[in-house]
Amino acid sequence: MELRITPKFTVTFLALVFMLHEAHEIAHTAVGRLICGCWGERDFNVWGVCEGCPEQNPLAVLATFAGPVFTFSLIWMGTRMLASARSERQRTLGFSLIFANLPFARLLGAGLKGGDEVWGLNTLLNNSSAAWILAFVLIFLILFFPLSTAYKAISNKRKTLWFLLFLIAPILIDVLVVLGVMNTLVENGVLSDYWILGSPRLVTVWTLFVTLVFVLTRANIAELTASSDTPAQ
Repeated sequence: MELRITPKFTVTFLALVFMLHEAHEIAHTAVGRLICGCWGERDFNVWGVCEGCPEQNPLAVLATFAGPVFTFSLIWMGTRMLASARSERQRTLGFSLIFANLPFARLLGAGLKGGDEVWGLNTLLNNSSAAWILAFVLIFLILFFPLSTAYKAISNKRKTLWFLLFLIAPILIDVLVVLGVMNTLVENGVLSDYWILGSPRLVTVWTLFVTLVFVLTRANIAELTASSDTPAQ
């Protein structure tokens, strides 16, 4: 695949990034709702389960793992599409799914002794060092094949730079927009009242907006390559 970045692709890809970010958070809170019987509150930065639930129900820790399981599942779905799809159009979607799920964020979070995986394992093991090492190793093993598959799929001359661009740039943009702008708006009281799914109204408005943008422009993902309508070789 010879990659290119067009304005149309950029809009659709970023909408996918933001949509999957919110889906990751909803996976956490939805599982928490199933286990605890009520919605925990969240914003763009943090989420939680109902007050007192972790003490009353040890299964509440499963809500912590729900987000990563959802994300890793989509990354592997994208990997399968990239590796076995018959059309270049499907391969571009697979490639986009791998990177729109921010795989490097999973590694970076664990490397900094944070993230869902480290927190969840520490809850189970009650050993922060063991949780950190185990989480990082597991994440590395889970992501190695998807990322190596994506790297091998790139045929541009500056292959490594293209790979790093898709690996790192989406994280920076996500942090800037979601945490830097959207969460600041919530903290300043903009549509900050909680309603459905334990979320502030602004979270719901944002989720619906980015989902709508992606659905309406999803065909633009194919613009990642110039040969999206030809069969994959």
